Amino acid sequence: MQTVENIKKIYIDSSIAEGKVVHSLLERVSADVRLEWVDDPREILEQYMHAGPVVNKTDLLVYRWPAKFLSSCPGSDGMVCCQYFVINFGIGCLFDCHYCYLQSFLNHPLMSIFGNLEDLFAELDERTRNRNFHFRIGTGEYTDSLALEPLTALSTHLVEYFAAHPNATLELKTKSSNVDTLLDLDHNGHTVVAWSLNPPEVIAAVEDGTANLDERLAAAARVQAAGYKLAFHLDPLIYFEGWEAAYHGLIDRIFSVLDPDRVAWISTGSFRYAPGLKEAIQARFPDDELTRAEMVAGPDGKQRYFKSIREQMFRSIKEKIESVDPALFLYLCMETRRMWDRVFGFVPSSGKNLDALFDQRRLHMEARRPTGRPQS
Repeated sequence: MQTVENIKKIYIDSSIAEGKVVHSLLERVSADVRLEWVDDPREILEQYMHAGPVVNKTDLLVYRWPAKFLSSCPGSDGMVCCQYFVINFGIGCLFDCHYCYLQSFLNHPLMSIFGNLEDLFAELDERTRNRNFHFRIGTGEYTDSLALEPLTALSTHLVEYFAAHPNATLELKTKSSNVDTLLDLDHNGHTVVAWSLNPPEVIAAVEDGTANLDERLAAAARVQAAGYKLAFHLDPLIYFEGWEAAYHGLIDRIFSVLDPDRVAWISTGSFRYAPGLKEAIQARFPDDELTRAEMVAGPDGKQRYFKSIREQMFRSIKEKIESVDPALFLYLCMETRRMWDRVFGFVPSSGKNLDALFDQRRLHMEARRPTGRPQS
């Protein structure tokens, strides 16, 4: 797995020198990493931009984010979406998954973390205070939630914040095994630790630098033992010869080591890409076969497998998961109303309606198991 030891140089915005993230970083950074304090982070970004479209995994910029941190999940035109919110605390990823949309979506030349955590907390307070609504808030849209955790402890601070907020659930989504900093926290049952999973052969072929399947499941078992809820995202599903046996085997492996009662939700979504990503994948990974499959444009303009293939994969995985535990909550990510009907036999009438299903699962889990840290 690609680790924070890969980082050789860190630029730090002088204006956030007293912030929690910078303090955590300075406590953890190794002596052989070059630190450079900067007064204008924009100059650093411009330098890297002028250097060309290099995917840099060895340098890191920690700076003050000047805009909003919290946004609604962008969803996709013509697709069923839920009322999910996203915290953007960084841009760029230590890992290098071939299918990652960041390759074409972002014009940002340097892996970055936003260090003004205090501003984020103030924004969250304003958004969630005195609201009769349960917020689901994730952090894995523009970066991996835990890839840099051993260096920044940023997610540690988030877990501690959310522990005191009963009307919000934090989801940390990762392809890493970096959970050590989370294990002793009093999370109060308000954090879900989630893994994006694929069969071992898919991980080896197209998820460069990530933890392997055994490492991810071992990490999930450790946070489960620490009282956290879990989630899994079988996304993107990759269609290949033998896919069904591979994904069924993946589901068997998940539940051979983990308790279904501790799994808050499972999502599944097919491999898809927006205009521009195909060229980026082919340029960076010329031997990759992802973009050689026959695909068709959906209502949102993204290329997807044919409907018949997607339906077959979704239905097969649904039936396999139901054979493990019919109470497990499974949903489709970035899919059409017609696909929901074909796979589940119903269509959520709105994002609010789908969100209610998440709430049912949350309340079911809270009724069956105690939350917070296990008692010693």
